[in-house]
Amino acid sequence: MIRLEAIVLCFYGTKDSNAVVLIMALKPVLKLKVDELFLRWLSEPDTQNSLKENLRQLTHGEALTTPLSHYSLASPRSSSGKQSPRLRPTSPPFSPPTSKLPSPRSPRRPLSNKNNHRNGGTKTNLTVQTGKDVKDIIKKDNELIKERDKENKELSPSLTTATSTITTVTVTDTSKDTKRHDAGKTLQNVNIPKFYYPYGKPINKEETEKILDKVSKEFSKLEGGKALLHNFGPITKVINLPLYWKSLLYTASGGNKNGYVTFQMFAAMWRKVFSVCHDAASRFVKLLTVHSPQGRDYVDEADLIPLVQDIVETHPGLTFLQEAPEFHSRYVNTVIARILYCVNRSWSGKITVTELRKSNFLSTLSLLEEEDDINQVMDYFSYEHFYVIYCKFWELDKDHDLLIDKHDLARHNDHAVNSRTIERIFSGAVIKGKNALEGKMSYPQFVCFLLSEEDKRNPTSVEYWFRVMDLDGDGVISMYEMEYFYEEQMQKMEALGIEKLPFEDCLCQMLDLVRPKDNERITLADLKNCKMTHIFFDTFINLDKFLDHEQRDPFSNMRDVDSDIPEPTDWERYAAEEYELLVAEEGANDQEEVHYEDDFEPDEDEIVNEEKKSSVADRVSQNSRALSEEDDIYDFSTDSLGY
Repeated sequence: MIRLEAIVLCFYGTKDSNAVVLIMALKPVLKLKVDELFLRWLSEPDTQNSLKENLRQLTHGEALTTPLSHYSLASPRSSSGKQSPRLRPTSPPFSPPTSKLPSPRSPRRPLSNKNNHRNGGTKTNLTVQTGKDVKDIIKKDNELIKERDKENKELSPSLTTATSTITTVTVTDTSKDTKRHDAGKTLQNVNIPKFYYPYGKPINKEETEKILDKVSKEFSKLEGGKALLHNFGPITKVINLPLYWKSLLYTASGGNKNGYVTFQMFAAMWRKVFSVCHDAASRFVKLLTVHSPQGRDYVDEADLIPLVQDIVETHPGLTFLQEAPEFHSRYVNTVIARILYCVNRSWSGKITVTELRKSNFLSTLSLLEEEDDINQVMDYFSYEHFYVIYCKFWELDKDHDLLIDKHDLARHNDHAVNSRTIERIFSGAVIKGKNALEGKMSYPQFVCFLLSEEDKRNPTSVEYWFRVMDLDGDGVISMYEMEYFYEEQMQKMEALGIEKLPFEDCLCQMLDLVRPKDNERITLADLKNCKMTHIFFDTFINLDKFLDHEQRDPFSNMRDVDSDIPEPTDWERYAAEEYELLVAEEGANDQEEVHYEDDFEPDEDEIVNEEKKSSVADRVSQNSRALSEEDDIYDFSTDSLGY
């Protein structure tokens, strides 16, 4: 399309200064209106013929013999005073170029000077007043538009639309700037309250000082104002913390280093820790790591040893364990292994504040204060559970060095776990400790294995066995990997004379059981969403449990919906059954080794009998000596034969 600048230059000439001023003045606001009028004028046949002729002459270097015809600007209003209902541009007679901008309006529609801004009158003023600024031109144009709205009500819809468009653009630009300016002021004045507290919502300083005043009174009751570990029980309760946090407070205040804690030491620790951390999880982590040189924000297994050791020494449900200090470390290691197994969901061996918040460990730790029977606290601290785990490990550990190899683990539960699974576990694909030995499994690792083996519904157990079966580590269990583990299961069934199920049929059952999103592979999310994940893993890992699932009544383990009692987990059921068996076996062994001691005075009859026995014995001994002194009649060692 021919640009407006080219047409104006053709109309006025390339050396006309009015053309240049007009082009500059028309940009950018009035350009929309001019373009609309220009297109109407350009669509006329006479205009197109004139343009073609002039362009032909310009391209051939000829003089313009037929200049472009244009409209007259100042057409007087007709005598009737009425306007045409619509514009019909025609080719007006030629007139020489003037300082005014020609208007492409039909001479049959004479307009008053007040309405000439709709047809180019305003543009003429813009051209004449060459020294005016564009803003002044726009202002005058808006004033003329207002006058037109009052007097001229019969303009065509197209022109009205164009004018309103120009006005809207001008107003909108101004309103946008105003709104942005107001919004900037508003954003500066608005104070958005803080809603995210990674270490808990802070408490008032007044409350902190009140707590320190209470602690100061407790220290004043002690001799010399020095508190030992056993004195921290009342101090812990004064600051509204669980009782078994006392070892944490004592250690964080420097008690292990100095052997005691003063109020000044406690106050310094309190302001350092509790002024930054305001919720239970962050305080727990900070108290355990406050003296760490690296400023850690996580807890490892070594940090938990003093806490569990204090529970062993002070909990009323573990007083019987005081007589067997050699089992303290075993119990402590078992509890810590269970804590890491359930809380540390990232498998890093480092418990973070976020993981601690999502777990039930802190609530379980608080429960120890209320429950005197340690076996009622099923999570983490149950002594019966420790007893089952340690006895199972002791049966496999022949040399009792707290390390077992793959051959020892294969004997677990009468070789129920297939050898390919054991090879995979010892490959280090599941758990790899800091001090792990090649081809050996430590006691904490066995704790994780036994918990996973006996409770495959647990989310951590699902992740454990998923890592075992994911041979290539691509994050999915493929059909090839399922077939790899199922081959040994079929070999065992064939050796036992059991009718084996082909892998194709087994695969169809497992896909129907899990219902994965992709039928060609099973992801970890698919297994976590499945309520029968334990059956899936037992099918490929444990033959005894697989056969048990095949023969079990599917309605035998239906839960009573109306019951308010929480259903025990698979691990809790297993631990209860095994503990009863172990206790019964231990009792039978004790009865065989019982020895009674006579700790009472002998009766008179027994004394008489003993005297008779002793007298008879004396007589026998005397006769034997007498016979020995007489000559033997069968002795032929002498020459005298006696006759």
